Amino acid sequence: RNIPIHKTEIRKITMFFHVFHGLSHLNQYILNEDWNAVKNQCELHPREAKVWTTRTGFFDGEHDSHVLPIHQACALHAPRDALNALILAYPQGVHSKETSFRRFPIHISCQSGATVDVIELLLSFYPEGANAQDELGRYPIHYACSNGASPKVVEALLNAHPRSAAHTDIHGWLPIHVACHFGASLEVVQKLLIAYPNAVTMKTDKGSTPLKLIKKINCKDKNQIISLLESELVPRKQNAQSTAIPIYSSCASESCIRRRPFQHAA
Repeated sequence: RNIPIHKTEIRKITMFFHVFHGLSHLNQYILNEDWNAVKNQCELHPREAKVWTTRTGFFDGEHDSHVLPIHQACALHAPRDALNALILAYPQGVHSKETSFRRFPIHISCQSGATVDVIELLLSFYPEGANAQDELGRYPIHYACSNGASPKVVEALLNAHPRSAAHTDIHGWLPIHVACHFGASLEVVQKLLIAYPNAVTMKTDKGSTPLKLIKKINCKDKNQIISLLESELVPRKQNAQSTAIPIYSSCASESCIRRRPFQHAA
């Protein structure tokens, strides 16, 4: 679905849970964020981890979704040990999509601002999750870049799927566009450029480059990021002038990616 996505929608999830009759103990513990009880319940009654429930307004209070306990836990910032218990109780859950935007647990964790230990855990059980699009064409790294993810989180996602730095969503936004739009750190932008150098010249569907996007906002590393992007553009312009051959493309080959261990207004 080509659903307009506004800044608040890509940046965070606001959880609105309605309690239904017959809600399992495991779900109740998750909603109460009682993570010790979640771990104990997974040991005693692992089958509860595979029960799907419908949540009204799961995303931003507007979009209902059919979810597993692990989707709820990821949205509520569950710690690593609680998520590990949920995965061991129902391994298939880590590669199951909720039904609203077709997101895996790793999408939801990145959208919720998860720490690197959580992201690494999810990737250890399902590394292919880093290479998964949701219904809006976004990969987990898009959501990490919109939610202030640490450089270590971005690096973990790039290590799992280096090409994700070159993937656009349905509006033509690369992860670096998202990072610049939301004021990501200098180190995050550097890692995205290392993974996909051509990103510095790429435009969104509405014609915005990373440089144009970063110039529109105020953030801690704004001046350094502008200097970085401008420094990357200079040799490309000089090379283009000397060869008179177009050198920029959307990068369809693996050689364009260096391997490393929104409706939007723009």
